Amino acid sequence: MSIQDSPSPQPMPSDHSSTTPFRFFDLPLELRNEVYAHLFVQPNPINCLRVWFTTAGRHLRRLARENAPDCCGRNFGCAHYDARLRPLTSLLRANRQVSNEALDVMYARNVFRVDLERRGFFQRFWAVGEANLRRVQHLQVVASTEYYAYRISPPGEPQWRFFVPAADHAAQWGALLDGLVTLELVLKIPVWGHHSGWPVWVAQLETVLGFVGEHVGEGTNVSVDDNYSMYLCEAVDRCFRKPFRRVRTKEGDAYYYDETRFDPENLTAPIGSGTKVQR
Repeated sequence: MSIQDSPSPQPMPSDHSSTTPFRFFDLPLELRNEVYAHLFVQPNPINCLRVWFTTAGRHLRRLARENAPDCCGRNFGCAHYDARLRPLTSLLRANRQVSNEALDVMYARNVFRVDLERRGFFQRFWAVGEANLRRVQHLQVVASTEYYAYRISPPGEPQWRFFVPAADHAAQWGALLDGLVTLELVLKIPVWGHHSGWPVWVAQLETVLGFVGEHVGEGTNVSVDDNYSMYLCEAVDRCFRKPFRRVRTKEGDAYYYDETRFDPENLTAPIGSGTKVQR
């Protein structure tokens, strides 16, 4: 028998011939959520004042030239195209079910920080869209004014703007406050400025606090660090008719130096006076 007539060798049986491809959706939702959390949940609050939710114009133009997929239909203006997240967010474009599940985890498990200030840079957060704003469950709101921006105009002259009224963006604020689990407010009255100007500052802050206090849900755990500051604590009481707790926060401790820092559990004297602080 010639070589040509010899029978061809039969393939050896393989242990892998009967295996099936692993399917991500075969995992229970609880395990899929842990995968999303490993990718997207940050250890510290996400500061919406930073350029975390936007991409520079030149990058937007480059993405358009490259015909990059636009996962949210927002002309690449959503959080998913920022440099910190872009390497991870291709998962959001796998299919609609994965995208919805991952976004639920990304927005529900992170803490988002909104810094109220005169320029309204935090409004970059609105770029994620109302659907994603409604996914947020943990929000930290910090109100402060830079030293150089604390200007109190004489009577009859236009007043410098300290804060952007929430009513100017009612739809976005309403979506953000809807369904919150925790809301923490750290309110930093300008202790280095003369207190005669504090009522003006507080009155502008009330254009935000009043809206928040009216629209926050009954089930939201609200905590406020206002240091029991003059004018400010009265405004908080006016704006929040729903239950809330006054607390001390680390950020408040770092801002209010000892001679002006009060503890909500011991209001007899400032901490710097030697009064024992209750913990």
